[in-house]
Amino acid sequence: MAKTACWLNQKGGVGKTSSTYHVAGTLVRLGLRVVMIDNDPQASATQGFFGPEGMRAISASASVAAAYDEAIAPTSALAVPTGIDGLRIVPGSPALTTYNMLPPGEWGRSIHGLRELVAELADEADVVLIDCPPNLHLVSAAALAASDALVIPVQAEDFGAQGLGPVRAAAADIRAGLNPALRLAGYLVTMFDKRLGIHLAYEAQLRELYGAEVFTATFPLAKDFKEAVAARQPISHYKPRSAAARATRAVAEELLVRLGLAGTDEGAADSDTDATAHDATNEDQGNRRVA
Repeated sequence: MAKTACWLNQKGGVGKTSSTYHVAGTLVRLGLRVVMIDNDPQASATQGFFGPEGMRAISASASVAAAYDEAIAPTSALAVPTGIDGLRIVPGSPALTTYNMLPPGEWGRSIHGLRELVAELADEADVVLIDCPPNLHLVSAAALAASDALVIPVQAEDFGAQGLGPVRAAAADIRAGLNPALRLAGYLVTMFDKRLGIHLAYEAQLRELYGAEVFTATFPLAKDFKEAVAARQPISHYKPRSAAARATRAVAEELLVRLGLAGTDEGAADSDTDATAHDATNEDQGNRRVA
């Protein structure tokens, strides 16, 4: 039975798609079967494998948009090979925009479509990773409803941390209704440059506020990631001995611990930690200092 984690932050430009894309490739290197769901109308992850023209050639009915079409029952056939052994992707599509603009009162069965798709994939993968758009509309809510765990990528800068509060609130709403099993896998510090004092300061603040809920491993800022995407390969396959690949491996290995697919360590969040578990003091501090 696959474990499913979605990557979500209301703030764009925080390395969400990049970290999901490269972690997916690294999990394959670790011997797992992985399906990535490109749940974003921008379809950047899909372009990372097939290029812009390849993405545009994929019809809406052959993309993740089919999971939101109430007239279509989603099947695992939507997950297609990426050219990386062991890694498939459910392609993204600009057609998602139509569904994502629906007000909550008109979501209907669409809110359940992604969960149905994940259920179809459950026996064909060990891990399913869902990349979400930088907003909290229908497709992000559907991802939370379909996931076992939530990863919140956060850049160690003021603007990068501004999306935390709304994401926590959205996760709380989903956990209170559609998906009581949803847990917080953790906050993942992304685009991290240890040479920058501001990054070190914000990382320290995040760890002070959220403790073990912050991944011990960080996803660095490195040009190798951009070169890998240009080559249509995750860093694990493009430059497997690079510092960027080693850092990504550390994130992937910690993710497995946090998903309960590997042994525990001191840096792992408790398995019972949910997406709303913060004491009143930390919540108040977070609103003033980070959120």
